[in-house]
Amino acid sequence: MGLPEKLPIERIEDYHTHYLGSCSDGRLFWGYETMFFPPGMDLKHRKDYVVLHTFDEEGNHVDTKGWFAGFGSESNGELSSKKLREWVAELGEVDYHDIEVKLFQVTIDGVVFGLIPDEEDEENISIELMPSSTIAFFEPWNGTYDT
Repeated sequence: MGLPEKLPIERIEDYHTHYLGSCSDGRLFWGYETMFFPPGMDLKHRKDYVVLHTFDEEGNHVDTKGWFAGFGSESNGELSSKKLREWVAELGEVDYHDIEVKLFQVTIDGVVFGLIPDEEDEENISIELMPSSTIAFFEPWNGTYDT
């Protein structure tokens, strides 16, 4: 089947795709909290981030806001959640729903973020939300994902 031209993403309330939908101007958005483990480092060195991706009506990546929330041992989940809610509020009136977007990647602080194919296993190709493979999508590319 190969990789999809656009990846459907299912919105699941109070989970990785809670902040997923469209703005009144037609832009699509996806906001979430994530983490990155530098190679060879432990929880104390985990880097926590808040991320908000925006896309045009056709699903093309337009922009990404990223905020370093601190290292795992010092980051504040309540503050991160507040930052994400503020960013979504800045989008104006939004509707929460499933979206379809094209694969993309951006670099923040030297860390790659985005929807990135993992084609190492040719029989079980996936698209992973990076960094940290937060969630992964598999054929038949219907919007559902695994954590």
